Amino acid sequence: MELSRVLDGVGRVVVVSPHFDDAVLSVGGLIAGRVGRGQVVEVLTVFSGAGVAVGGGGRQKAFSDYGVRGEEDERALGILGARGRRLGLFERLFREPRPRGPLALFRTSEDLARGAYVETVRRGIGRLVEDGDTVVLAPLGIGNHVDHVIVAVAALRVGSRVLFYEDFNALSERNRRRHPVSRLRPFPYRSAPGWASPRAGFELEAMSLLARGPDAAALAGVTVRPEQWSMTAFPVAGGLEAVKLRAIGEYRTQTRALGGEKRLREIMRRAHAVRGGEPIWRFDATGAGPS
Repeated sequence: MELSRVLDGVGRVVVVSPHFDDAVLSVGGLIAGRVGRGQVVEVLTVFSGAGVAVGGGGRQKAFSDYGVRGEEDERALGILGARGRRLGLFERLFREPRPRGPLALFRTSEDLARGAYVETVRRGIGRLVEDGDTVVLAPLGIGNHVDHVIVAVAALRVGSRVLFYEDFNALSERNRRRHPVSRLRPFPYRSAPGWASPRAGFELEAMSLLARGPDAAALAGVTVRPEQWSMTAFPVAGGLEAVKLRAIGEYRTQTRALGGEKRLREIMRRAHAVRGGEPIWRFDATGAGPS
């Protein structure tokens, strides 16, 4: 079944976002587009519990200000016309034992799939899909950020009633080709959106080389068969792209960490142009593919 038919057939769309900003960065155009069609769109942010920076640098302290980050999220979602919900879990940056440097955020292990957070998120997504009038979108966990992988593992365990979007780190083609789902539809390395800003492109590629550990599919016990997965790019152009970029600009805590709003705009425009929009993946256990 085509993506448009899947989305058109329900009254509510819920996008599961690991952190504030992930949903908007990845599928802000889709969110705005569905709202424009009169559908209710909700963004469920999983890791939204207020953290406390202990001995961290300026970036960690900025990320621990959940009052500011929550307000940024409300403004961004308001621009898109979406409703915000929060699960209230603590992101890896503020969980014990504290990560030893930023690289620890991108190192997964078998223990990750056995943690309580995976089951909490799985139950939450499971309750959402029980509503036949709701479509749920969740991240694939591309790039190995442990929080994204937790959400992806939980979503994969729910099954074929969830659609999947590509995480921000998929803007690195190397990251896309490390993931067993997104590598099914590779793009040329030279077209990677990160290279719209050479510094950002270099940083994304460097991080992809440092990520370690099993991917979300392996941790969820899912064998990826090409005939069971199909990708459709949700078109993002004109007004939808403009409103998405405006919403992204509200996440000032994150845009500063990613090199500034101007750089992000350039990267996003290239991503939409090269990939035809926002890539959405559908799992079909029958292997029948789109119809």
